[in-house]
Amino acid sequence: MGYPKVTCDLNKVLENVNLLADLLHMERRTFAAVTKCFCAEPHLTQMLERSRCDWLADSRLENLASYSTGKPRFLLRIAQPWEIPGVVEHAEYSFQSEPTTIAMLGAEAAQRGKKHGVLLALDMGDLREGCYFKDEDDIMRTAEAVLRENALELSGVGTNLGCFGGVKVSKVNMEGICAIAERLRRRFGVPMPYVSGMSTLAWDMLRGGTMPAGVNHGRFGECWICGYDTVDRKPVPDMHNDAFLLSAQLVEIKHKDSRPIGEIGGDAFGRVIVRPDLGPMRRGIVAVGAQDINRDDLFPLDPRIEILGGSSDHTLLDLRRAPELRPGDIVRFRMQWSAIMRAFTSKYVEKEFIPLAAN
Repeated sequence: MGYPKVTCDLNKVLENVNLLADLLHMERRTFAAVTKCFCAEPHLTQMLERSRCDWLADSRLENLASYSTGKPRFLLRIAQPWEIPGVVEHAEYSFQSEPTTIAMLGAEAAQRGKKHGVLLALDMGDLREGCYFKDEDDIMRTAEAVLRENALELSGVGTNLGCFGGVKVSKVNMEGICAIAERLRRRFGVPMPYVSGMSTLAWDMLRGGTMPAGVNHGRFGECWICGYDTVDRKPVPDMHNDAFLLSAQLVEIKHKDSRPIGEIGGDAFGRVIVRPDLGPMRRGIVAVGAQDINRDDLFPLDPRIEILGGSSDHTLLDLRRAPELRPGDIVRFRMQWSAIMRAFTSKYVEKEFIPLAAN
């Protein structure tokens, strides 16, 4: 295999998944493991099949279709109308928020003789998808659209926080979604078993025992993939944060100034960056760039190395404190969410898996 290369230790990932699953199951909560970060790669989805997670979840139908699983499949992104046949074929549950799409979904499910569970998407203030929590009429009207369809089941409600507006999970918004769920149950006389409000953003509340009991369903990805809490960017206790490592090869090492010479305009992505003058510097280049990874979520394992920046094809390193490195040597990096996601999306990054130990 060549470079750049991501190495995934499936044993560490499985331990992370099961630790989270056991925590959720202690309070009878359902755990949907999100697979979009690694494009539902078969080695990882097969590992999840062996794990104690309850559902598999993804935002892309192509990924859901690739599963070989006996666990329920959950489409996280609200459906595009053209996707409706695939939603019914490849998912047992989905988030929905538009009555017209819901009607199409119900007709397709009826035609196929299938029952499909809908979790009503609610916007609790992050201002991305979902019926706005302040708009009671829209919430009730959309729920009624689900209940009109014999082939659909109003299985619950859910919300997504932190992805657009950066809104944190809190006692206020979690109690708010529970209250909406209860109003829907009373008005329509349906059990609606799932209130899906938890994600990695909810880790502190979950671990600290402050998550309202009514929030009984969680969609987790970053927590068990990276072993990191997304709110405070800190390691999750008892989880591995090095299950995914990037290896990249040094292609050049030169002594150069640290500050660009000449009139400064935009870089390869149109950003104007003022770089400090740190004096002459031993600079290295590894052959991996923004087309393959997000440098902001890369962290060299060697603490002597610092990332200076880069372009679409290269990442530049400060090697002043690593004088023994030579062209051809391999530099390794710990990875967080966005770096893993982009690396698995890139066909230019090799993938290597440390297999699960035999039971």
